[in-house]
Amino acid sequence: MKQKKLGLALGSGAARGFAHLGVLQAFEEKEIQIDYISGCSIGSLIGALYCCGMSVAEISDLALDLVPWEWIDISVPKTGLIQGRRLEQLIKKYTGNKRFDELEKPFAVVASDLSTGERVILDQGYVYKAVRASIAIPGIIAPLELEGKILADGGIVDPVPVDLVKEMGSEYTVGVNLGSWIEGKKMNSIYDVIIQSIDILQNEILMLRGIEADLLISPYLKEINPVTFNQVEECIHAGRKAALEVMDELCAGLTSTDKRGWLQSLVQRKHIPR
Repeated sequence: MKQKKLGLALGSGAARGFAHLGVLQAFEEKEIQIDYISGCSIGSLIGALYCCGMSVAEISDLALDLVPWEWIDISVPKTGLIQGRRLEQLIKKYTGNKRFDELEKPFAVVASDLSTGERVILDQGYVYKAVRASIAIPGIIAPLELEGKILADGGIVDPVPVDLVKEMGSEYTVGVNLGSWIEGKKMNSIYDVIIQSIDILQNEILMLRGIEADLLISPYLKEINPVTFNQVEECIHAGRKAALEVMDELCAGLTSTDKRGWLQSLVQRKHIPR
């Protein structure tokens, strides 16, 4: 039976985002074709590299080998503790300076306009610029001025951009929610305070809106520190495990003509990890 057009929405979550690699790995193992990808924040970075043609293994190796001083350029705080110029150049390098119309799969990024509070969809022009905007965590990475807008982390307005892959043409949607693990956290640095504040905000957004996906993948990432990048393998394992656990449901949904599956997924949409 012909597979429905699958749209995958990769959510925000700082360093927890390496779990997206595990999800993609599971999809590859089961030969699940992804037709559209959307992403915000760290999800936009993983999605961009993948749509540019990098394999999951290549992205994983890159994540494991990357050291902080290669992308961190500390500045006197004005709009962010990190200027983001080195980060932008790294993204440009690894995306091959490609434009959206040169990608192997249709891809779109969500950012937040700090001037208006609106969701901004970026799907034209240079990919690295869109990703750089979407990963600009307020207070940590300086926002990016692009086409007259002051753009920052897409997770502020749309933590798991499922609606975007629907707009792109998907017939079956899968959202990857990295969760807001806000309980029992110690605040040891300004980074912890900022990330915790954003997690609380995103948790409230998702609890109010739900996630309108046909299937929701929620890796268990409670033990992952979102402000450090030294737990890549643990994140990948968690993402792969969560994806494999719902693989039967995914395969059934991709080939089913039964609309009742949509109603059943409402239960999942209300399950937001805390």
